[in-house]
Amino acid sequence: LALAGVDSAMLSWWGRKDWKGKRDDADSGANTDELVPACLDAAKRAGVYISFHIEPYGGRSPQTFIEDLRYIHAEYGPHPAVWREGPRQLPIFWLYDISAQHSKQDVKSWRAALDSVRGTALDGVFMCLWIGDQGDADFVRDAGFDGAYTYFGAVGFTPGSNPQNWPSIKASLDNYGKFFVPAVGPGYDDTLIRPWNAHNVRDRRGGRYYDAMWEAAVNLQPHGVSITSYNEWGEGTQIEPAVPYTSPQGRRYQDYNPESPEVYLEKT
Repeated sequence: LALAGVDSAMLSWWGRKDWKGKRDDADSGANTDELVPACLDAAKRAGVYISFHIEPYGGRSPQTFIEDLRYIHAEYGPHPAVWREGPRQLPIFWLYDISAQHSKQDVKSWRAALDSVRGTALDGVFMCLWIGDQGDADFVRDAGFDGAYTYFGAVGFTPGSNPQNWPSIKASLDNYGKFFVPAVGPGYDDTLIRPWNAHNVRDRRGGRYYDAMWEAAVNLQPHGVSITSYNEWGEGTQIEPAVPYTSPQGRRYQDYNPESPEVYLEKT
Protein backbone atom coordinates (compact mmCIF):
# COMPACT_ATOMS: atom_id res chain seq x y z
CA LEU A 1 0.00 0.00 0.00
CA ALA A 2 2.82 2.41 0.82
CA LEU A 3 4.50 1.76 -2.54
CA ALA A 4 1.14 2.30 -4.26
CA GLY A 5 0.82 5.73 -2.68
CA VAL A 6 -2.10 4.85 -0.43
CA ASP A 7 -2.28 7.10 2.64
CA SER A 8 -4.61 5.12 4.85
CA ALA A 9 -6.23 1.70 4.99
CA MET A 10 -9.84 1.44 6.17
CA LEU A 11 -9.95 -1.30 8.77
CA SER A 12 -13.23 -3.22 8.86
CA TRP A 13 -14.26 -2.90 12.51
CA TRP A 14 -17.13 -4.97 13.93
CA GLY A 15 -17.31 -3.59 17.45
CA ARG A 16 -15.35 -3.73 20.67
CA LYS A 17 -13.72 -7.03 21.49
CA ASP A 18 -16.04 -7.56 24.47
CA TRP A 19 -19.21 -6.70 22.51
CA LYS A 20 -21.95 -9.32 22.74
CA GLY A 21 -23.78 -9.52 19.45
CA LYS A 22 -23.45 -10.05 15.73
CA ARG A 23 -19.82 -9.79 14.62
CA ASP A 24 -19.98 -9.93 10.83
CA ASP A 25 -22.29 -10.58 7.90
CA ALA A 26 -21.37 -14.27 7.87
CA ASP A 27 -22.11 -14.61 11.61
CA SER A 28 -18.70 -16.22 11.98
CA GLY A 29 -17.99 -14.46 15.26
CA ALA A 30 -14.78 -12.98 13.87
CA ASN A 31 -13.40 -10.42 16.32
CA THR A 32 -11.77 -7.73 14.21
CA ASP A 33 -10.99 -5.54 17.21
CA GLU A 34 -8.42 -8.07 18.39
CA LEU A 35 -6.48 -7.47 15.16
CA VAL A 36 -6.24 -3.68 15.50
CA PRO A 37 -2.96 -3.51 17.47
CA ALA A 38 -1.14 -5.70 14.94
CA CYS A 39 -2.59 -3.71 12.03
CA LEU A 40 -1.53 -0.41 13.56
CA ASP A 41 1.99 -1.66 14.23
CA ALA A 42 2.29 -3.03 10.69
CA ALA A 43 1.03 0.26 9.26
CA LYS A 44 3.60 2.20 11.27
CA ARG A 45 6.41 0.03 9.96
CA ALA A 46 5.20 0.46 6.37
CA GLY A 47 4.62 4.20 6.62
CA VAL A 48 0.86 4.14 6.08
CA TYR A 49 -2.07 4.84 8.38
CA ILE A 50 -5.28 3.22 9.60
CA SER A 51 -8.82 4.58 9.79
CA PHE A 52 -11.88 2.82 11.19
CA HIS A 53 -14.70 1.52 8.98
CA ILE A 54 -17.49 1.08 11.53
CA GLU A 55 -19.50 -1.92 10.36
CA PRO A 56 -23.15 -2.69 11.26
CA TYR A 57 -22.43 -4.95 14.21
CA GLY A 58 -25.46 -6.23 16.07
CA GLY A 59 -27.10 -3.50 18.13
CA ARG A 60 -25.14 -0.59 16.66
CA SER A 61 -26.81 2.75 17.36
CA PRO A 62 -25.84 6.40 17.82
CA GLN A 63 -25.49 5.70 21.53
CA THR A 64 -23.27 2.63 21.13
CA PHE A 65 -21.15 4.58 18.64
CA ILE A 66 -20.36 7.14 21.33
CA GLU A 67 -19.12 4.29 23.50
CA ASP A 68 -17.11 3.04 20.51
CA LEU A 69 -15.50 6.45 20.22
CA ARG A 70 -14.52 6.41 23.89
CA TYR A 71 -13.02 2.97 23.44
CA ILE A 72 -11.17 3.67 20.17
CA HIS A 73 -9.75 6.99 21.36
CA ALA A 74 -8.58 5.43 24.62
CA GLU A 75 -7.21 2.18 23.18
CA TYR A 76 -5.81 3.32 19.85
CA GLY A 77 -5.92 7.12 19.72
CA PRO A 78 -2.31 7.63 20.86
CA HIS A 79 -0.91 5.26 18.21
CA PRO A 80 1.07 7.14 15.53
CA ALA A 81 -0.46 5.05 12.73
CA VAL A 82 -4.01 6.34 13.29
CA TRP A 83 -4.91 8.53 10.31
CA ARG A 84 -5.59 12.14 11.31
CA GLU A 85 -6.41 15.18 9.24
CA GLY A 86 -7.27 18.85 9.32
CA PRO A 87 -6.08 21.67 11.58
CA ARG A 88 -7.07 19.73 14.70
CA GLN A 89 -5.62 16.45 13.42
CA LEU A 90 -8.81 14.48 13.98
CA PRO A 91 -9.21 10.76 13.20
CA ILE A 92 -11.70 9.80 10.52
CA PHE A 93 -14.55 7.32 11.00
CA TRP A 94 -16.51 5.75 8.14
CA LEU A 95 -19.99 4.61 9.19
CA TYR A 96 -21.18 1.94 6.82
CA ASP A 97 -24.95 1.60 6.25
CA ILE A 98 -25.65 4.88 8.01
CA SER A 99 -27.41 6.71 5.21
CA ALA A 100 -30.58 8.48 4.17
CA GLN A 101 -31.90 5.10 3.04
CA HIS A 102 -31.00 3.14 6.17
CA SER A 103 -31.15 5.72 8.95
CA LYS A 104 -33.51 8.58 8.16
CA GLN A 105 -35.63 7.69 11.20
CA ASP A 106 -32.53 8.16 13.40
CA VAL A 107 -31.42 11.50 12.00
CA LYS A 108 -32.08 13.41 15.24
CA SER A 109 -30.34 10.77 17.33
CA TRP A 110 -27.25 10.87 15.12
CA ARG A 111 -27.22 14.67 15.27
CA ALA A 112 -27.43 14.66 19.06
CA ALA A 113 -24.70 12.03 19.34
CA LEU A 114 -22.26 13.76 17.00
CA ASP A 115 -22.99 17.21 18.44
CA SER A 116 -22.16 15.85 21.89
CA VAL A 117 -18.54 15.08 20.92
CA ARG A 118 -17.75 18.16 18.87
CA GLY A 119 -14.83 20.06 20.34
CA THR A 120 -14.11 17.30 22.86
CA ALA A 121 -11.44 14.61 23.05
CA LEU A 122 -13.87 12.25 21.27
CA ASP A 123 -14.23 14.41 18.17
CA GLY A 124 -13.43 13.16 14.71
CA VAL A 125 -14.26 13.46 11.03
CA PHE A 126 -17.47 11.45 10.60
CA MET A 127 -18.48 10.14 7.17
CA CYS A 128 -21.77 8.40 6.39
CA LEU A 129 -22.76 6.36 3.34
CA TRP A 130 -24.22 7.99 0.23
CA ILE A 131 -26.74 5.75 -1.52
CA GLY A 132 -28.47 8.39 -3.63
CA ASP A 133 -31.96 9.59 -4.56
CA GLN A 134 -33.07 9.51 -0.91
CA GLY A 135 -32.46 13.11 0.17
CA ASP A 136 -28.87 12.17 0.96
CA ALA A 137 -27.37 15.67 1.15
CA ASP A 138 -30.03 16.80 3.61
CA PHE A 139 -29.39 13.68 5.69
CA VAL A 140 -25.65 14.41 5.85
CA ARG A 141 -26.38 17.96 6.99
CA ASP A 142 -29.25 17.23 9.35
CA ALA A 143 -27.56 14.23 11.01
CA GLY A 144 -24.41 16.25 11.64
CA PHE A 145 -21.95 14.27 9.52
CA ASP A 146 -18.89 15.89 7.97
CA GLY A 147 -19.44 14.27 4.61
CA ALA A 148 -20.30 11.10 2.73
CA TYR A 149 -18.60 8.31 0.83
CA THR A 150 -20.03 5.99 -1.82
CA TYR A 151 -18.23 2.72 -0.88
CA PHE A 152 -19.56 0.47 -3.67
CA GLY A 153 -17.23 -0.42 -6.52
CA ALA A 154 -19.93 -1.77 -8.84
CA VAL A 155 -20.83 1.07 -11.18
CA GLY A 156 -24.56 1.69 -11.03
CA PHE A 157 -25.24 -0.62 -8.09
CA THR A 158 -26.45 2.52 -6.33
CA PRO A 159 -26.90 6.02 -7.76
CA GLY A 160 -23.91 7.01 -5.64
CA SER A 161 -21.67 4.41 -7.25
CA ASN A 162 -22.28 5.84 -10.74
CA PRO A 163 -19.43 8.22 -11.68
CA GLN A 164 -21.82 10.16 -13.90
CA ASN A 165 -23.58 11.30 -10.72
CA TRP A 166 -20.45 12.31 -8.83
CA PRO A 167 -20.26 15.95 -10.00
CA SER A 168 -23.81 16.66 -8.83
CA ILE A 169 -23.25 14.78 -5.55
CA LYS A 170 -20.11 16.77 -4.85
CA ALA A 171 -21.88 20.03 -5.71
CA SER A 172 -24.76 19.24 -3.34
CA LEU A 173 -22.35 18.47 -0.50
CA ASP A 174 -20.17 21.48 -1.28
CA ASN A 175 -23.30 23.60 -0.90
CA TYR A 176 -23.54 22.44 2.72
CA GLY A 177 -19.81 22.66 3.38
CA LYS A 178 -19.51 18.85 3.50
CA PHE A 179 -16.89 16.46 2.12
CA PHE A 180 -17.37 13.99 -0.72
CA VAL A 181 -15.28 10.83 -1.06
CA PRO A 182 -16.12 8.72 -4.12
CA ALA A 183 -15.12 5.05 -4.11
CA VAL A 184 -13.32 3.44 -7.04
CA GLY A 185 -12.92 -0.28 -7.67
CA PRO A 186 -11.33 -2.66 -10.17
CA GLY A 187 -14.58 -4.51 -10.91
CA TYR A 188 -17.04 -6.61 -8.98
CA ASP A 189 -17.87 -10.32 -8.83
CA ASP A 190 -19.30 -11.88 -5.68
CA THR A 191 -20.83 -14.93 -7.34
CA LEU A 192 -18.59 -17.32 -5.39
CA ILE A 193 -20.40 -16.29 -2.21
CA ARG A 194 -23.66 -14.97 -3.71
CA PRO A 195 -24.45 -17.13 -6.75
CA TRP A 196 -27.76 -15.32 -7.22
CA ASN A 197 -26.08 -11.93 -7.75
CA ALA A 198 -24.60 -12.43 -11.21
CA HIS A 199 -26.50 -9.41 -12.55
CA ASN A 200 -24.22 -7.16 -10.50
CA VAL A 201 -20.96 -8.54 -11.89
CA ARG A 202 -18.74 -5.82 -13.35
CA ASP A 203 -15.96 -7.11 -15.58
CA ARG A 204 -12.49 -5.69 -14.96
CA ARG A 205 -11.91 -5.27 -18.70
CA GLY A 206 -8.19 -5.80 -18.31
CA GLY A 207 -7.88 -2.87 -15.90
CA ARG A 208 -9.83 -0.37 -17.98
CA TYR A 209 -12.76 -0.42 -15.52
CA TYR A 210 -10.42 0.70 -12.72
CA ASP A 211 -8.77 3.33 -14.90
CA ALA A 212 -12.12 4.87 -15.84
CA MET A 213 -13.29 5.13 -12.22
CA TRP A 214 -10.01 6.71 -11.17
CA GLU A 215 -10.16 9.21 -14.00
CA ALA A 216 -13.68 10.27 -12.99
CA ALA A 217 -12.68 10.58 -9.34
CA VAL A 218 -9.47 12.56 -9.94
CA ASN A 219 -11.18 14.95 -12.35
CA LEU A 220 -13.61 15.77 -9.55
CA GLN A 221 -10.85 16.84 -7.12
CA PRO A 222 -12.79 15.54 -4.09
CA HIS A 223 -11.74 15.58 -0.45
CA GLY A 224 -10.35 12.08 -0.95
CA VAL A 225 -10.80 8.86 -2.92
CA SER A 226 -11.46 5.47 -1.35
CA ILE A 227 -10.72 2.13 -2.96
CA THR A 228 -13.03 -0.87 -2.71
CA SER A 229 -11.00 -2.84 -1.97
CA TYR A 230 -7.51 -4.03 -1.10
CA ASN A 231 -8.42 -7.62 -0.25
CA GLU A 232 -12.18 -8.23 -0.35
CA TRP A 233 -11.80 -11.44 -2.34
CA GLY A 234 -15.33 -12.55 -1.57
CA GLU A 235 -16.69 -9.70 -3.70
CA GLY A 236 -13.97 -9.80 -6.33
CA THR A 237 -12.82 -6.24 -5.66
CA GLN A 238 -9.28 -6.96 -4.52
CA ILE A 239 -6.29 -5.06 -5.89
CA GLU A 240 -3.62 -6.88 -3.88
CA PRO A 241 -1.16 -9.03 -5.87
CA ALA A 242 -2.80 -12.13 -7.32
CA VAL A 243 -1.49 -15.16 -9.19
CA PRO A 244 -3.45 -17.97 -10.86
CA TYR A 245 -4.84 -20.43 -8.33
CA THR A 246 -7.36 -23.26 -8.36
CA SER A 247 -8.37 -24.83 -5.05
CA PRO A 248 -8.25 -28.61 -4.49
CA GLN A 249 -12.05 -28.51 -4.85
CA GLY A 250 -11.70 -27.01 -8.32
CA ARG A 251 -12.64 -23.43 -7.48
CA ARG A 252 -10.70 -21.03 -9.69
CA TYR A 253 -9.87 -17.65 -8.24
CA GLN A 254 -9.38 -14.42 -10.13
CA ASP A 255 -5.96 -13.36 -11.33
CA TYR A 256 -4.71 -10.51 -13.48
CA ASN A 257 -3.22 -12.42 -16.41
CA PRO A 258 -1.76 -11.45 -18.79
CA GLU A 259 -0.74 -8.48 -16.65
CA SER A 260 1.62 -8.74 -13.69
CA PRO A 261 0.37 -9.80 -10.23
CA GLU A 262 0.98 -6.21 -9.04
CA VAL A 263 -0.80 -4.45 -11.90
CA TYR A 264 -3.57 -2.91 -9.81
CA LEU A 265 -1.19 -1.58 -7.18
CA GLU A 266 0.89 -0.12 -10.00
CA LYS A 267 -2.20 1.54 -11.43
CA THR A 268 -3.09 2.90 -7.99
